[in-house]
Amino acid sequence: MTTLPNLRTKVSRRLEDTANAHWSTTELDDLINEARMDMWQMVRRLNPSILPLSTDTWTWPADSRSCDLSAADNAGHGTDTAGGLAVHDFDIYLVSMTENTESTSANNLPIPLPRIPYEEVNRGSVTRPMFHENLTHQGSSNYEYDSGLPRTISNNWSAGASSRIYAWALQGHRLFMSPVPRSDIQIQVEYIKPFDAVSGTSEIFDTANSMFRPWESIIELGAVLAAKGRSDEQTDPVMAQWQYKMDMFLKWLENREITGTPTVVLNGY
Repeated sequence: MTTLPNLRTKVSRRLEDTANAHWSTTELDDLINEARMDMWQMVRRLNPSILPLSTDTWTWPADSRSCDLSAADNAGHGTDTAGGLAVHDFDIYLVSMTENTESTSANNLPIPLPRIPYEEVNRGSVTRPMFHENLTHQGSSNYEYDSGLPRTISNNWSAGASSRIYAWALQGHRLFMSPVPRSDIQIQVEYIKPFDAVSGTSEIFDTANSMFRPWESIIELGAVLAAKGRSDEQTDPVMAQWQYKMDMFLKWLENREITGTPTVVLNGY
């Protein structure tokens, strides 16, 4: 488990600047974090399934068409803030909804919602009416409507029965819900986000990203290359070592299964 001071020392040695006369410790920390972000972007592109998922749960306000996922107000529950997902670079993998706004439990499980293109938000169809009032839900009653005969409509629904009534779409940093809920609902979003910047005496890769610890040398070599900025990098020994490590890392990344374990073939099938 390499810490930031440990890696900074290694980078300084490779740069032959252990006194930090040419590159300050602050500059080296910036270069190390830059190399970490480069690794995250590469993993995100080639095999994002191995990155840990973050989860945020918040109450989606009634009559809100969309929420801004990049809002800085983490505690906000208004029509413009998501109340938790305040990052500016992320990939959403799953959006779920619970039957009510109580805490998630065995009796209030989050059920995944289907994703639709942004152009399909609030577009009516045979299976998904445009307006919430056209939907018949299962569960307790929240509303009464008189249209000839009284009918009961609620935001609550049962998984397997009406779980596909709601759908979500993403456009930029805004998450849209279709149709627009008429009362508060609870949303759970699972997503990947960039590595948090390391500072102080933090570990280069924390427990959540411990699978990348065997590849910390790539961060070290990448920071050295960024610091040197040489024009003859193709013949530079550091560049050769970085390329060798990167080739090994790419092979590991390419072969890692979505479950994190090798595929086992039985009976030739």
